[in-house]
Amino acid sequence: MNDNDLMHTLAREGVIQVAGLLPLLMQFRRDVCFGVKGLDGHYRLANPGMERLLCQGGGDLPGKSESELVPVDLREALERCEQRIRDGAATASEEIELALNGQPGLYLCLKFAILGADQKLQSIAAMICESSAPQIGTALQQRLDSLQHANQKLQREVVELEEAAGTDKLTGAWNRRRLAEYLLGEMARFERYQHPLSLLILDIDFFKAVNDQHGHGTGDQVLQLLTQLLQSGLRGTDALARWGGEEFVVLCPDTNRTTAAMLAERLRELIANARFPVIEQLTISIGVAECGAGESWDEWLQRADEALYRAKAGGRNRVQLAAAANQPDGAADTNDYVLGNFVQLVWRPAYECGDEAIDHGHQLLFADANELLSAILSGHEPEQVDAIVDRLLADLRKHFQDEEAIFVAAAYPDASAHIAMHRQLIEQSLQMAAAYHAGTQGVGDVFKFLAHDVVTKHLLGNDRKFFDHLRRSRAASADAG
Repeated sequence: MNDNDLMHTLAREGVIQVAGLLPLLMQFRRDVCFGVKGLDGHYRLANPGMERLLCQGGGDLPGKSESELVPVDLREALERCEQRIRDGAATASEEIELALNGQPGLYLCLKFAILGADQKLQSIAAMICESSAPQIGTALQQRLDSLQHANQKLQREVVELEEAAGTDKLTGAWNRRRLAEYLLGEMARFERYQHPLSLLILDIDFFKAVNDQHGHGTGDQVLQLLTQLLQSGLRGTDALARWGGEEFVVLCPDTNRTTAAMLAERLRELIANARFPVIEQLTISIGVAECGAGESWDEWLQRADEALYRAKAGGRNRVQLAAAANQPDGAADTNDYVLGNFVQLVWRPAYECGDEAIDHGHQLLFADANELLSAILSGHEPEQVDAIVDRLLADLRKHFQDEEAIFVAAAYPDASAHIAMHRQLIEQSLQMAAAYHAGTQGVGDVFKFLAHDVVTKHLLGNDRKFFDHLRRSRAASADAG
């Protein structure tokens, strides 16, 4: 490598700014290889020289360790050098023998500590150069010692370089590698402490048309603004990563599937209401899944991805909640009902009793609940929320009245007991409405009453008890006719 090639390589990889060693390197006219390793022993970034030296069979160095690439005797020398850094030394060096392009040669391996803001070891930088001139090692060692002890800018810039290696260059969001590192810790914490852990995978609707019609420059602007908007809508503990193209992943620690779905709906609405350069409007579809006990990352991601596919297939601009782990997708889940069309779930045949009026009444109550929840999440004006609450409770009373007429006419044997349940729920709804309008109970209490007492317990529980009777009654009427 000539002087100009070396300069361009170091400038491209950031080594000039990181180590300030260019004058010395140019003096010896040597090809210096540079990389940064995590404390787990795997390289996080490397310049082309280091990749050529260690990956002589080809391939990328990031994600690999020296134990995978070099023979045992050489690995032991490198580990001795690295252990001195772990023991507190600012720099350490070893002379090693490597074969480059089939030609063995002596190289000097220099390693130095990269400290975080808390002055604790964060990662280890490695620099390898030819060792044919004895003065190189001494000069570089002295230069590194000077930089390590006298210039804290060295540490800051190496940390910045490492962070940039884990960041998507276009959007500033994490890249896949950075997410994977964070994910390992969160999944281990989930398995140990059983704290809930959820993820969102989102995709821009019809993004290919944006690039085709307006060009990739506009597409890049859209991705950048979208990332800013998503970041503004996330909580401090959430992590956003660009998964590839127009897909993003959000990891949500300490978050169950219901809360994650609420977050996803907030993001969906945020994007739908935003204005983007040139194209004006844009929508996203989101799949949501909570990690199940013993579930692998691939299994978890696949469930979220399948939910995203259903959101796309269902019309886009919507959130789809995956079934709980180990539950067949599409099986009835009362938690799905609690969220209803808030997560844009399709009305499933398993939820129907076959009577058009009753099924319509149930769906209307689900829609009312979803509208109320959306109003809560979106911060609608109190007058708007009041109107939704009043209509919701009125629809509930009307549905009970219609339903009673149907199962009484069908001679349902437990009609009296079921009507008594209705009367109790109506009384609770009247008390709830009075307390809400008096300001002694919040709108969240109204939603909880509807979602838990009415939808989950009554519509999905008690109402199912007369479904079979209605079906038999209809069949008997059809035979008689």
